[in-house]
Amino acid sequence: MNRTMFVAAILFLSALLQISCGPSLTDITTSLIEQGRNDEALARMRRALVLNPQETDYHRLMGIALYNKREYRDAITAFEKVLKNDDEDDQAAYYMAASYENLKDYDHAIQYYRLYNELTFYGEFKDIVAARIKILYRQQLEQEAQQALKMEQQLDVSKVPLNTVAILYFENKGKKTELNPLQKGLAEMLITDLSKVKALKVVERLRLQKLIEEMNLGESDLVDQKTAPRLGKLLGAYRLLKGSFFELKENTLNIDAFVAQTKTGELDVTTNITGDMRDFFRLEKNLIFKILDEMKIKLSDSEREAILEIPTENYFAFLQYSRGLDFEDRGMYAQAYDAYSQAAKADPNFNQAKTSAVTAQKADQLVGSSSSQTQSSGDQKQSSTSNTMSNTPGAIPASNPLNRPGGGSIIDRLGSIGNNFNNNLNPGSGNQTPTPPNIRSPLPMPPAPPGK
Repeated sequence: MNRTMFVAAILFLSALLQISCGPSLTDITTSLIEQGRNDEALARMRRALVLNPQETDYHRLMGIALYNKREYRDAITAFEKVLKNDDEDDQAAYYMAASYENLKDYDHAIQYYRLYNELTFYGEFKDIVAARIKILYRQQLEQEAQQALKMEQQLDVSKVPLNTVAILYFENKGKKTELNPLQKGLAEMLITDLSKVKALKVVERLRLQKLIEEMNLGESDLVDQKTAPRLGKLLGAYRLLKGSFFELKENTLNIDAFVAQTKTGELDVTTNITGDMRDFFRLEKNLIFKILDEMKIKLSDSEREAILEIPTENYFAFLQYSRGLDFEDRGMYAQAYDAYSQAAKADPNFNQAKTSAVTAQKADQLVGSSSSQTQSSGDQKQSSTSNTMSNTPGAIPASNPLNRPGGGSIIDRLGSIGNNFNNNLNPGSGNQTPTPPNIRSPLPMPPAPPGK
């Protein structure tokens, strides 16, 4: 018998021995976990790790058992060891996210859900996780708004960087209530474009929305001269941009804009633009350039080119998109999905509307039937217990290591996610109703954790 045949025979005999020896330790432990016998599973894994402390599968199974026992911090420790050994383990990333979510550490939960979406080979779960990220981000901003209000007396506007600016909702001073969605829609466009200017640091609109909800402000409060400086202080903005719009005559729109210093109320910019409503997007671009010119901010060619980008030239599509963002602000995801879908149907190239429609549909599934019920402006407040988890992802499998995408170490990847998160997330927008929304969209439990 030559050497090759001898090695083959040894391997064959080893395989037979493994079969004859019955299920492996990991198989037994997995079965115990599936039966809910998590304490027994933990005992086995602890004994096994004494003999083989670097075995990734043992740490993973220990983490799952700890997660099932709601010992989330210990579960995180176990999954950190998994990711240290295999920085592309999407299953561990998912469990890390779910554990942090249960601890209400939304910042880390968002990071690890995003990491899961980056790593996983199973694309069918990405939309669900993306929707969950969006809901959790709203909850994170809600926490920050509550904290800002608690610390309001300690906030010092003089320490806020001079290049920070917040854009408040524009006021509809005309008679056409069908233009109300533009109150936030216009603010969102301005935020999107000003964010492309490197010399400025722009407060995202969703942060403003959560602060408005926590302060229980109505539409009249938002245009009150006393309220604006307080909002600027709480948002950490040195300047506030606000304004109004109204129709002069059929299809002619006038937009006024003001930039004021938060601390003194001194006006740095006073400008306006008038033009055909059907060229709304061009009007907004002209307004942006006039504001920046009066602020004496010089733009590079690349910044100017970026600002000139238009997501859609279809006015009806943008109006529907703005309606969708308003519904999303109010936790009415089913209605948001309908509005986004109408926007995408009106302009098939409006990619932002398509993406928002998908996440709104998945968000509606996550928060349950409460968001599907039509809510009037006077009946927007709902308790956290009214939202129930429905249609959760179920068992999300771990990707085969051979199929998982690569892309740097776990530390680099998480750092990149943290730095780019705010720029990649599309904040909502929409109308400010007379009775502002005070909706919570809690997630009673994370989606069912992935199984092997």
